[in-house]
Amino acid sequence: MTPNGDARSGVLAPLFAFSWLVARAMAAICCVLLAVVAAAIVYDVTVRTLRIQPPNFTVSFTEYVLLYTTMLGAPYMVRKKGHILVEALIESVPPAIHAAMAKLVYLVCTLLSAALAYYGVKLLLQGIATGDMEYRSFDMPRWILDLTLPLGFGFSTIEFLRYLVGADTLFKVKAQDKDGF
Repeated sequence: MTPNGDARSGVLAPLFAFSWLVARAMAAICCVLLAVVAAAIVYDVTVRTLRIQPPNFTVSFTEYVLLYTTMLGAPYMVRKKGHILVEALIESVPPAIHAAMAKLVYLVCTLLSAALAYYGVKLLLQGIATGDMEYRSFDMPRWILDLTLPLGFGFSTIEFLRYLVGADTLFKVKAQDKDGF
């Protein structure tokens, strides 16, 4: 039995454990970034109310953080089953078909995440090679934004693979199982 409680994923257990460690670290970064955005917005609104010129970077920074939190938080959300899931189709088919349908979903999600991670790596390498810049209220290399794509999709691939080869399922999860960090 592996630390994930799944005997079928034995050789991949270290990969899944590493992915979980990284997913939690990236989720913690997301929490910090969201707190910084909240503080920046409060500051921005406060200085506007006082008729002081607000910083011009708040909007751009908030937009960048939305990308970062979406991509860096995705693997954590897959592992914790914190995404939106419509079970109407699963519940409408006979129980004998549930497992096969779930495995098909995991396979498609794994392949799509892997493909998007691959293209994210290509985009990242292209940005590094060309030196593209993002020109907004502050200038920064474009690859800093692109970095989140292979990370988010890459570790999401591993998390979907965990469902594909393991016994855990995304479906029929109890609400209390999703709580906690």
